[in-house]
Amino acid sequence: MKGIWRDRLFHVFIGCAVWVGAWAQGSEGPEVTLATPYNTIYVHLYYLQPESYRPDLAAKALYGVRDSAQAAQLAIWLKQIYDGLGLYVPVQELPKDPNYQDSLGRARYVPFPFDLPEVYVVRIDGKWYYSEATIQAIPRLHREVFPLGADFFVKLMPRWGHRRILGMALWQYVGLGLLIFVTWLVHLILRQALRPMLRLLARVLSRVAETDPNLILRLSTVLSAFLLLQLFRLALPSLLLPIAFSKVAMLVLRLAITVIGVLIALRVWDLVSFYLKKVSQRTTSRVDDQLMPIVIKGGQVLLILLGSVQLFRVLNIDVTALIAGVSIGGLAIALAAQDTVKNFIGSVMILLDQPFQVGDYVVAEGFEGTVEEVGFRSTRIRQIDSSVVTIPNGTMVNASVRNLGVRTYRLLNIKLGVTYDTPPELLESFIAGVRQVILTHPDTRKEGYYVHFFEFADFSLNILVRAQIAASDFAAELRIKEELLFAFLRLARELGVQYAFPTQTLIVEQFPGAGSLVPHYETDPDKLEQRVRAFLQVYRQHYEARKGRV
Repeated sequence: MKGIWRDRLFHVFIGCAVWVGAWAQGSEGPEVTLATPYNTIYVHLYYLQPESYRPDLAAKALYGVRDSAQAAQLAIWLKQIYDGLGLYVPVQELPKDPNYQDSLGRARYVPFPFDLPEVYVVRIDGKWYYSEATIQAIPRLHREVFPLGADFFVKLMPRWGHRRILGMALWQYVGLGLLIFVTWLVHLILRQALRPMLRLLARVLSRVAETDPNLILRLSTVLSAFLLLQLFRLALPSLLLPIAFSKVAMLVLRLAITVIGVLIALRVWDLVSFYLKKVSQRTTSRVDDQLMPIVIKGGQVLLILLGSVQLFRVLNIDVTALIAGVSIGGLAIALAAQDTVKNFIGSVMILLDQPFQVGDYVVAEGFEGTVEEVGFRSTRIRQIDSSVVTIPNGTMVNASVRNLGVRTYRLLNIKLGVTYDTPPELLESFIAGVRQVILTHPDTRKEGYYVHFFEFADFSLNILVRAQIAASDFAAELRIKEELLFAFLRLARELGVQYAFPTQTLIVEQFPGAGSLVPHYETDPDKLEQRVRAFLQVYRQHYEARKGRV
């Protein structure tokens, strides 16, 4: 009998304690007024906490749902969406003004404008509710956040898996470990499977047989890691982790996905740049060789900037305000970076005006050599001794640049000095022969040349020889000039013409017993013309034979 009374008293005590606890909880809970965005959102979240679980009260924050069970289910789903995405609502920062308006003058408040722009509260008949658009979007958002279902891992575990350790249930620990193992296994499989697929795709798109295996390897690695993180992000909300842990985990995942997404873009750009270089090597134009380094670097900078903007967005940093803040110090930065801006503008002007291209042989600022690269800041010139000179583009664009690489013809400009005792008839025949040599050579321009006796110098009679030669590079120019100079030497020897050199000669014409020191020259015009024709015949046969061998 005593035992029965003791049990009854115990149940009464427990009932009183539960009633007192419920009364105390109700007295401490927020009043459901829905007068401000703060009250509406706070009521929704407060009455779905484990210690104050009242879905019927939380559902009052939703507008227009007449079925109480459906309203409670939608309220629960909305909170699960917040928790699954790791979105922590800062309750103390919620607007407490009943007449709150956003920047567009609308009675609307969006808790997460970047992550959940379709979820917002509006004022209807003096009260604030989750909008009809939000209520319609909740089922779709819940399926997107929980593609496996919110109770996927719960169903895998028996009842003992609900025991809690350090604030988390055992099934959550097991599910987290299983998720890590599965994603790691998928990463290994994907990395091996993506390589041949990417290699085949690259060949089909570029129609180039060869590919860089290192580029394919790096791209397959980051791409498999990206898919791995996406899989992890989709499955993680199903663990229903505590909001504090879920917030940190989802933030880390979003940052990692953004960083790896930028790396994928950079790896794809590296692959595109590789094929662009291959294509540019096939063309004869050197404009693409000049543009290629700038295009490649510009693409990399643009991708990094876009990735940085996305990182700021993930961190909920207002990029507009950041740019405005940066612009305040922009003037000081611009003043400190005048030379950098000047060089960048110089590179743009070089690309637009094109005073030279990659591969041209130029003379500028006391340096000469072959242009190797025109970058954002400077131009690199490789000199004859193989050293590289770097000239800022700001200086280069204002310098007098002599571009020797764009010459259609190169110039032979010499003086042939013969001795003063050369007879005029012989000199005329020699000049005519030099002209014929220029006309006969296959690599000389047959018009616009000059061969004239033009000067009485101190010790010679000078003949000006100026002719244009067709040479693609400096080596060809030297070879052609050498052939012409040898032809002039052989012609002079054939005609008996002597080249002068700086000397002083004392001539005694009437010295007893000695003949004249002046050599005997052939002056008969017919004989001189015959000698010139014989020489030119041999000269023509030489170049015709060489042309036949080529």
